[in-house]
Amino acid sequence: MKRILALVLTLLMSLSLVACGNAKDDTSDGAETDNYPEKPITVIVPFSAGGEHDLTARTIATRLHDMFGWTVVIQNTSGDSAATIEYMKDSGNADGYTLFMHSPEVMASGLVSGQLNEDYYKQFTYLGCFVYDPLCISVAADSPFNTIEELFAYAKEHPGELNWAAVGAGGFNQMNSENLWSVAGCEFNYVPYDDASKSRAAVLGGHADVFCSFASGAKNSVSSGELKALAVGSSERLDFWPEVPTLKEVGCDLQVGLTRCWDIHPDTPQEIVDILTEKLHECLNDADTQAKLLELGQNPNWMTNEEMHDYGEYYYGVYQEIYARLHAND
Repeated sequence: MKRILALVLTLLMSLSLVACGNAKDDTSDGAETDNYPEKPITVIVPFSAGGEHDLTARTIATRLHDMFGWTVVIQNTSGDSAATIEYMKDSGNADGYTLFMHSPEVMASGLVSGQLNEDYYKQFTYLGCFVYDPLCISVAADSPFNTIEELFAYAKEHPGELNWAAVGAGGFNQMNSENLWSVAGCEFNYVPYDDASKSRAAVLGGHADVFCSFASGAKNSVSSGELKALAVGSSERLDFWPEVPTLKEVGCDLQVGLTRCWDIHPDTPQEIVDILTEKLHECLNDADTQAKLLELGQNPNWMTNEEMHDYGEYYYGVYQEIYARLHAND
């Protein structure tokens, strides 16, 4: 009996030591999470410096520093599709210190158009959406067109004569543009540029007739009198442009815009994802953050990871329909 009791006591002591060892490990992991971030966080923005994505990212980075003391470094690169693939293929990006800025609807359109070969819009973990930036159709201040109706009427009578400047060939912007022309019953000559500053410069310099961008990309030029905003793709008129009609008001039953969010590698520890999501949500809810985004012409709009996945799936279906209709005769 004594021998059996001794064996039981030995076993219980061993289990206690294992439990203590596990408790120590859990405490250590928690301590590491509690101290996050322990070094600067890098956000890869696959668009040029000074553009709408870049300005949004830098605004959020500055506010995170002001509110929580975090250091967030914005790293600009080019070629959003190639950058997406490179980021997702590198498992080292799951360390919680390398984030990515992209939108599910853009990745969904890239899959439809063949620019992406995987459904990355499904694979990313979204830390939250910051803004919704509606489409904006604008022209130079000295353009003969003062309304979107006048612009579309001329394009109907002179198909392909007017140059339509936008960012990127074959993907998100071109599909949205051609879909709008189809709904409006007119045709333009699509001229792609590699960033919005160049397409805007083309219109201001007289090399293109229409600047197809998002509201934030045209706001300063409209405010300065260089551009005239003819229509926006939002569901309602924008507070800072109450005189500019929506596409729906002028007979084009469309709502077109772009979300801007920070994403992270799907293999990132959930504890880090939770911290980032909580702080980003708190940051966006801050009145000063919202005021700074509105100054850029960006409408604060929070969406969760689940909502962003649903959003991407919805737009994947939308762009499949658009692509099939636009290429039915190919």
